[in-house]
Amino acid sequence: MGLSPSQVSACLVTRGDQPEMLERIIETLPYDEMIVWDNSQREDFKIYGRFMAMAKAKHEVCYTQDDDCLFRQHAELLAEYEDGIPTYVYGHFPEEGGYGDLPLPCGGALVPKSVAFAAFERYFEHYPLDEALMYEADFVVGPLYPNFKQVHLPFEINYEIAQGPERLCNQPWQAAQKLELTNRARAIRDQAMRDGETIVRETIYAPGTLAREVFS
Repeated sequence: MGLSPSQVSACLVTRGDQPEMLERIIETLPYDEMIVWDNSQREDFKIYGRFMAMAKAKHEVCYTQDDDCLFRQHAELLAEYEDGIPTYVYGHFPEEGGYGDLPLPCGGALVPKSVAFAAFERYFEHYPLDEALMYEADFVVGPLYPNFKQVHLPFEINYEIAQGPERLCNQPWQAAQKLELTNRARAIRDQAMRDGETIVRETIYAPGTLAREVFS
């Protein structure tokens, strides 16, 4: 149980429109390798660019987060990691909104890339890698993990960025698309459970504030 920063690759995805925030994030990261998938400079894979970055990583375990958050308690997150289990900072704010059966990487996450790619391969047995999947990758991969862990650790959200009109979560079509793709993944998961696979969901509660606005 636990990892050192030298065992982890940091893999970030961005649209390329928040260079100052991205620099602030990078300054907080203690990891051995840094890969940024900038959709404005590389092929545009939307949110799936997170996993394109992981595909290039030299380490099996990859750290990732969104580009509108700051997370600093990396030692605590590393200590919570268990071999082969995606370990996420609890990221459902202000509420789970019907998505409590999957983790969100907004504040930070340690993801074994082989586990993530195995989940996507299961999805690709039924559906293609299309634009909808690129946008909703986090909502597809989560339900298809055989197990995951969530840890309550504090992180900061820059709401000036997060609530911008151009952000994915503020597009009028995104809520329906997110639900549709999540339900596809859930149906695949539920069939696996009917076939006898064990699905475990665990949240570890830690004291303290979960998220707050970035004021500077």
